[in-house]
Amino acid sequence: MNMRSLISSLSLGALALAMSVGATGLTVAQENPFGPPPWTIGFSQDTMDHPWRAAMVTTAEAQAKQYPDLIESFVFTDAQGTNEKQIADVEDLIARGVDLIMMSPREAQALVPAVEAIKAAGIPLVVLDREIVGEDYNVFIGGNNLQIGDVLGKYATDKLGTKWNFLEIEGVPGATPTIQRHEGFAEAIVGNADIVRLDAQPANYDLAPAIPIVEDWLTRYKGEFQAIYAHNDPMILGAINVLKEAGYKPGEVFLIGVDGQREAFEAIKDGWLQATAIYATGGALGLDMAVRVLKGEAVPKRIVTETPLITPENVDDFYNADQQYVR
Repeated sequence: MNMRSLISSLSLGALALAMSVGATGLTVAQENPFGPPPWTIGFSQDTMDHPWRAAMVTTAEAQAKQYPDLIESFVFTDAQGTNEKQIADVEDLIARGVDLIMMSPREAQALVPAVEAIKAAGIPLVVLDREIVGEDYNVFIGGNNLQIGDVLGKYATDKLGTKWNFLEIEGVPGATPTIQRHEGFAEAIVGNADIVRLDAQPANYDLAPAIPIVEDWLTRYKGEFQAIYAHNDPMILGAINVLKEAGYKPGEVFLIGVDGQREAFEAIKDGWLQATAIYATGGALGLDMAVRVLKGEAVPKRIVTETPLITPENVDDFYNADQQYVR
């Protein structure tokens, strides 16, 4: 699938996508069950200090403008990477009387109070990317992170064989993508006793914290590892910066990321990055589903977005210099 068709499937054909790529639990409600338009939609984001998460919000905001007669206001909050502030943000959105909340939670268990507050207020909820505990939501949109890890692990094994050591840069501890991207990768290499994870450290899906982690690893494990697997592209781009400074050459270490960031595509084209997987933000699609919920139209309970593997063989089919993410 090329970029144009993928974007179309994620944003233009929302319900068709849902039915074709894993939507389950289609539900139907009465017309305008949460009150008549125009509506106010609130978005609770884990952090805006991250290009992928900022894009999730800005694409949702842009999509809201496609409904001028239905959406009166789109507001968002920035939890600045803390569970406590995200809970407070949700409470603030409730107090402001929003008609629907879109949320990408930092951690599932920690955000239980926020989800309970939304339910108690009778406000519909659209969840993006990271799971919550339970099913007190109207629509969940996200990729299959277990599958992402599995596909990347199998690709690495196909290229490196069955004897290699690797280092793993993890995302936010406790976040469902962190857990599942690790588990999927581990499952892909299970049974290969000579594939060894030497170390793993969390860098919270951010480039800057990944740098000192990799710098330390180059000292502690110099000459012992053949690959680095990062749970997203910014962290592997941080690793690339360190490797460049240390005098490594493109391809000397097998590097793997996730997200489908433009800079990651460029790193693949330059020979530094060997693979990534597209993980769409879901912002625009989430906004479309929010409108359907508020209108009382049929919506899928879960939408699993496509997460194609990107390698040197197909990167040119997806790369667009003017687009930071495949949305």
